[in-house]
Amino acid sequence: MKAPPPSDTPGRGDAPIRESGFSYLPQFISAAEIDELVSYFASLHPLWEQRYADGDVSRRGGTGRLTRPVYWLGAWQFAALGYYSQPDHLLNRCVRGEPLPPVMTGILQRLRRELATHGDTGPLPNTCLINYYGRQPKSPGKPPVDFARLRMHRDAEPGAVVMFSVGQPAQFEFIDPELGAPAHSQWVRNRSVLIISGPEYKDRLYHRITRVRYGDKPALSAKELAGFEVRRVSVSFRHVPEQHIHELNQLSPAARSVAQPYVEQLAEHSQHYRQQLQSD
Repeated sequence: MKAPPPSDTPGRGDAPIRESGFSYLPQFISAAEIDELVSYFASLHPLWEQRYADGDVSRRGGTGRLTRPVYWLGAWQFAALGYYSQPDHLLNRCVRGEPLPPVMTGILQRLRRELATHGDTGPLPNTCLINYYGRQPKSPGKPPVDFARLRMHRDAEPGAVVMFSVGQPAQFEFIDPELGAPAHSQWVRNRSVLIISGPEYKDRLYHRITRVRYGDKPALSAKELAGFEVRRVSVSFRHVPEQHIHELNQLSPAARSVAQPYVEQLAEHSQHYRQQLQSD
């Protein structure tokens, strides 16, 4: 089934939607679970990653740094190594990360029936990316910088992609590559879950976040982000086959040279990554 006809008016995000390859479930996450997630996000030390290993931005276009702070669980896919994707980018992409907290696995367990409608009846997602969306305060002579967008992309891990939304509403768009225009636009709200799968929504259409509204409830924060105004946290879950998740010392020498400085930074606050460094 193809996506709905293009529309300039995004869906409001206050009613459930179930279509082939697309589920939107408002208020699926309980208020108590949101409180627990907010506390967990505030305890993490997210990173600003560089996109490229060699620092050569000029020949690629764009900026060298990711446009938002991130934290991975399950397996860390370092941006400079190139993200995991099938069938061509399987090895030397993923370093084993910290496990998902119980609050996340509990929500995923409740989604099993919904995932089955997407043809996803195997193991639950084992890796996730936590994105912190917000605004960097202005510096002398410069205006504030907004990091509340996510550029157009597809996800290439096998199976469905599950997304939790915590914080302010975000405008989520699916882009038709043939038309270069939105095929579907949807507000995703606090406590909502979005699932995409299949040849249309996951494999053919691109998706992006174009804006995030302002507000202070729930109040979001993160360590290592002094002055950064967090407005929304998105958690996107994927599945990476276990044989493609490496310990740090299993990476190729070139991949390890890229990942090591990040792992050392993570190890300042994480026993898991300290053990990765000590396992040589």
